[in-house]
Amino acid sequence: MNIRQDIPDDDISLKELILKVQSAIRELIRRWPVVALFVMAGLGVQILRYISTDTVYPATLTFSVDEDETGGMSGITGILGQFGLGSMRPARYNLDKVLALSKSRNVVTSVLFSKDSDDFLANHLIREYQLTLPPLPGEKDRREMLFTHDSLPLFTRDENSMLMTLYYQLIGLPNKPKKALMKANYDEDTNIMELSVTTTNENLSAALVRELFQSLSQYYINKAVEKQLQTYQVVVAKRDSILGELKSAEYALAQFKDSHHGLLMRTDQLTEMRLQREIAALGAMYGEAVKNTEIAGFSLKNKTPFIRVIDSPLSPLAAVRPSLRRSLLIGILLGGLVGSIFVVGRMVWRNIMTSL
Repeated sequence: MNIRQDIPDDDISLKELILKVQSAIRELIRRWPVVALFVMAGLGVQILRYISTDTVYPATLTFSVDEDETGGMSGITGILGQFGLGSMRPARYNLDKVLALSKSRNVVTSVLFSKDSDDFLANHLIREYQLTLPPLPGEKDRREMLFTHDSLPLFTRDENSMLMTLYYQLIGLPNKPKKALMKANYDEDTNIMELSVTTTNENLSAALVRELFQSLSQYYINKAVEKQLQTYQVVVAKRDSILGELKSAEYALAQFKDSHHGLLMRTDQLTEMRLQREIAALGAMYGEAVKNTEIAGFSLKNKTPFIRVIDSPLSPLAAVRPSLRRSLLIGILLGGLVGSIFVVGRMVWRNIMTSL
């Protein structure tokens, strides 16, 4: 009976592997000064990174956005939800839109040109991060610039350039979103939104996140009620116009009666009847206008989102700095790994070259 002889081959391969591992370990022990040199280099790099990393102060503000569901679709959504067919996320929350608006240039610009300590937050950011403009043609030195006004249509090219620099400093460059000073997100289970701003200045972080919330909430509310507000303004203007005409007609009738005591002529009676008929018609129109105003006002209030702050940042803010112990551990591990790869790789290369 023939017996397969592949087991001894496997034993030989395993033996060779063990011998190679042992040889690599002996080489590492023999060349430990080289590995130690790499470990020291790794420690040096991590210590330099730790020293050069600034302490930052994250300021976080949480809030909720409540909107009344309007229209027939809300009822349909509720019915479908009972059968598990509707969206699990409430339709009244348009949180993705809020997130998009938080990074819009209109909102961020409004934040930058809010004032803190009698100066624009934009200028505080410029000083804190020492932002400058590119040098002019033929010059080498970068240029310093601070904003003196907030009239965007009157901005020069340099002011627009600095504005865009500050904008991307806050929201992050498209290819470097993790370096953004500002972040926004929400919890899908609780629908609670969170805004955070992290800078190297405690007061600046708190001021920026508060102004960001104010600007975002105001802009979002204005956009949400834009149509209802326009309708309300139209019906209010119409109501006031009718009221003005009604007062004029009433005054004309009173003046007519004062100047015509004891009416005898039918023409005088006809004038009085016309004024009374006009007052009655204007009174009916005014009543209808008041009703329309109440309806428009109720619709405006019903459509206006309710944005409520849950937690706002309080001073002193917690300082965040990389852990020295963690940095040293990373330096040891990376240095040891690179050093081991270098020693073993050099041994393998030497063996290959000698076997040729």
